[in-house]
Amino acid sequence: MLFEKNTLAFKHNYVQSIPMNILIAEDNKFTARQYQSILEKNGHSVVTTGDGSECVKKYNELKKTEFGSLDDQFDVVILDHNVPNKTGAKAAKEILAKNPNQKILFVTGYQRWAAEDEAGDLIKKMALLEKPFTISQLERKIASLI
Repeated sequence: MLFEKNTLAFKHNYVQSIPMNILIAEDNKFTARQYQSILEKNGHSVVTTGDGSECVKKYNELKKTEFGSLDDQFDVVILDHNVPNKTGAKAAKEILAKNPNQKILFVTGYQRWAAEDEAGDLIKKMALLEKPFTISQLERKIASLI
């Protein structure tokens, strides 16, 4: 299947995509390293942060310095539901206020209804991925956002 912005090839349950800029908020350092390692091996550029406040700060900083326009900043922002200093839902709210078109993947170890309760109406603007998940599920979910 070909898409305009990113090309996806589905072959034997494998997703191959054009490299993307991805921002991640994950407080578990081991999990954050796994995300980064896996996504970088698949050709993506990854910036990781340890909490929601740091994620929003990095989102705003990079917009001004490393990338040109708001649309070019990050293709996807991955937010863990339960990160310190600012929940994933609160970080998503701030990011979407600056860029309503930002693609956000909300990752949670909680049941879906708990994430929906925390995020409220924002959940309609985000994709949701429940833990545990496979690498293939993560890649497919990211690719589905673009």
